[in-house]
Amino acid sequence: MARKILIVDDDLETVKLIGMMLERRGYEIAAAQTGSQALEKVQAGGVPDLIVLDVMMPDMDGYEVCRRLRANSATAEVPIIMFTAKTQLDDKVAGFQAGADDYLTKPVHPNELASRIEAVLLRTARRKTGGAEPIMRAKLFGFLGAKGGVGTTTLATNLAVAFTQGAERDEKTFFADMQPGMTASSFQFGLRRAGAVARVLERPIGQIDARLLDAQLEEHRSGVFILSGQIEPIGAAMPMPPAYAEAIVSHLGAMADYLFLDMGVGLGETNRRLLPMCYQIVVTIEPQRACLMLAQALLNEMTESLNIARHRISLVLINKAASAASFTKEMIEGLLQHELAGVVTPAPELAFQSQENGIPMVISQPNSLVAQQIQSIAEYLLSV
Repeated sequence: MARKILIVDDDLETVKLIGMMLERRGYEIAAAQTGSQALEKVQAGGVPDLIVLDVMMPDMDGYEVCRRLRANSATAEVPIIMFTAKTQLDDKVAGFQAGADDYLTKPVHPNELASRIEAVLLRTARRKTGGAEPIMRAKLFGFLGAKGGVGTTTLATNLAVAFTQGAERDEKTFFADMQPGMTASSFQFGLRRAGAVARVLERPIGQIDARLLDAQLEEHRSGVFILSGQIEPIGAAMPMPPAYAEAIVSHLGAMADYLFLDMGVGLGETNRRLLPMCYQIVVTIEPQRACLMLAQALLNEMTESLNIARHRISLVLINKAASAASFTKEMIEGLLQHELAGVVTPAPELAFQSQENGIPMVISQPNSLVAQQIQSIAEYLLSV
């Protein structure tokens, strides 16, 4: 059954905009344009799963509506998100004092609103079921390409296998493909099926727990446990809301010792939510000026906007073809002002055979130079 959200706002256009956006995400929508109307609807039409509540309304402000809802035993536990044009800190404090679970200021991006709604619903579901927050025990390694086609997934899959080979007997290595579609990790691992992430996203967020995720994991012959991604095109694949991504990673991280996240490219809302959780972020680059400029912009955004310390970012240079005109390691480190954690030399035939056969290179050719380089990067990541 679809969860019901009551939108309370005297601006009809805002009600329509938010309502349409949430309906597309599968929610049932009810609306009210005044505070008193909202209270009447709750009393007559049943308690909603969540209320998006404007503060500035003509008959009764949102603070008063919130206080009355909290004073009624039937509605005391309904999650409430305040939604207002007021931006002062005192206004936010007043909202939380009235009993709001979250506070957003207008204008807000639809994805952020949806993400906040999903996060509040998840916390409420855990509170009702008595479920404790999962305790993160894994070291999280996020893999992010400076651009597409660099070889991020190939590096991530091989490093996950390398970690498993070097881990203690009772240590578990998990791999989760968090990309929004068109993923290749399933092929590189030679899995029987893909799309485990999509099957998780079909469930209400409150149902995402260790048991659900464990049922979707596939154990690779190397010992890596894999949550496979979606091979459908981006836009056709199930969207990955940030709150869902955080729930998935939190539960997997409570089950594993090492968790590898294949995050694709870019700093969308989901990656912005996950990157600060990572123990180490591996950014893959190639020795081309355009890629290096993109990498520089990515590093700047992560350190300045997301406040991620540079020592938590590891750069790996992947050479796909030999070139006399290529940038040297020293030139790249000077340009990016960041040391390289490793270099992977060209091995196009080995990479091709590995992908065709669904066998990671560190297994198919463990004595090759590329496999040794990947092992060295694994040792580096274990040591930082």
